[in-house]
Amino acid sequence: MTNRTERDGSLDAFRGLTVLLMMLVNLQGSDETAFWFLKHAAWHGLTLADLVFPWFLLVVGIAIPLTADTRPHPPFRHALVRAAKLFALGIMIGWLLRPTLDPGDVRWAGVLQRIAIVYITCVWIVRRSAGYRLAACCAAALLVLHSALLLGVAAPGTAAPSLLPGQGISGWLDQHVLPGRSHHAGWDPEGVLSTLSAIATGLMGVAVQRWRQGLPSSSPNTLAGIIVGVALVIAGLLLSPHIPLNKSLWTSSYALVAAGLGIILWMVVREIWRRFGRNFVTDMLELLGRSALTAYVLHMVLIAALIRPVIHGKTGWTMGYDWFAASGLSGPWSSLAFSVIALAPVLLAIPMLVSRGWTLKL
Repeated sequence: MTNRTERDGSLDAFRGLTVLLMMLVNLQGSDETAFWFLKHAAWHGLTLADLVFPWFLLVVGIAIPLTADTRPHPPFRHALVRAAKLFALGIMIGWLLRPTLDPGDVRWAGVLQRIAIVYITCVWIVRRSAGYRLAACCAAALLVLHSALLLGVAAPGTAAPSLLPGQGISGWLDQHVLPGRSHHAGWDPEGVLSTLSAIATGLMGVAVQRWRQGLPSSSPNTLAGIIVGVALVIAGLLLSPHIPLNKSLWTSSYALVAAGLGIILWMVVREIWRRFGRNFVTDMLELLGRSALTAYVLHMVLIAALIRPVIHGKTGWTMGYDWFAASGLSGPWSSLAFSVIALAPVLLAIPMLVSRGWTLKL
C-alpha cells in the first residue's frame, strides 16, 4: 500500500467513483427492468455498466507508477504475493456465492482474479522501463494479438472464426483451458482470451500516467490528457465496424473506447478536485477509493446473503425488489431504489471500518 503522502486524492476519488458504480450496477433489483444504462449490453454494444470494470483496471495501471517511481522497488515476490492473495480472495468470494465441495464446480475466473493478473503484469512492465513507451507498445501489441486471434483463428473443429457467445476461439478456450465452472454456459466474461486485452487496458493506464509524469509542470496536463482520451475513443469507434464493441469478449475497440472515456473522466475529476477542493462528496469518494477492496468484498458478501432463500423459497433480493415494485414505482425505479437501499449499509460501514483500521490490505 502507498503512504498517505504518496497518494493522489483525485485518483482515489476516481477509484471510489468506479467502485460505487460497480456496486450500484451489481445490486440492481432486476436485470430485466433496470434502466438500460445500468444493465450490461446483451452482447455487442456499450452502456455505462460496461464501462465500470475497465475503468477500475485503468486505475490499477495509473496507480502503479505513483508507487513504483517514488520509492525503491521492493522485491518482485512482494507483488506476486499480493496478486496471489487477491486471486485467492476472488475464488473465495465466488465460492461464497455458490458454495460447493466439488473443485470442478468452482469458478476460477472472476473480477478480483482478473485484477490480480492485470496488476502483476503491469508491475512487471513498470519494472522493465522508466518511460511510457514500453507500456504503450505492449498494450498495442496485446490488442493486435487479441484481435488477430479473435478474428483470424477458428475454434478447432469449426470452419470459420465466430464472435457469437460461447463460440469461436474465445469460447473454445474458456471451455477447454479455463478450469472449473464458467459464469455462463460455454463462456466466461473474465475468460482466457479476453484477459489479453484486459491487461492492455491496465497498461494504457500505466502509459498515460508515465506520459503525464514526463510533461513539464507548466504544461496543461488536463487538456493533454483529455486529448489522449478523445484520441483513444475515436480509434476505438473507427475500429468498431470491423471489431464490435463487446465487453464479454473485451474486444480491442471496446478496450480503446472504455480506456479513452476513463481517461477523460479522470481528467475531469482532477480538474474538479483542483478547482473546488475538498467537500463531503469528494471526501467520501476518496475514502471509498482508499478502501475499495473492503467495499467490494462487503457488497459481495451482501449479495451472497441476499440470494439465499429465506421465506417459502423466496430470496431477500426478490422480496426486497417486489416490495418496491408493489409500492407503485415503475420497474426501473424499483430496481434502482433496491440498489440504493441495499448499498447504503456498505457505504455507512466504510467510514467506521476505516476509522478503526479494519480494512482489507494485501
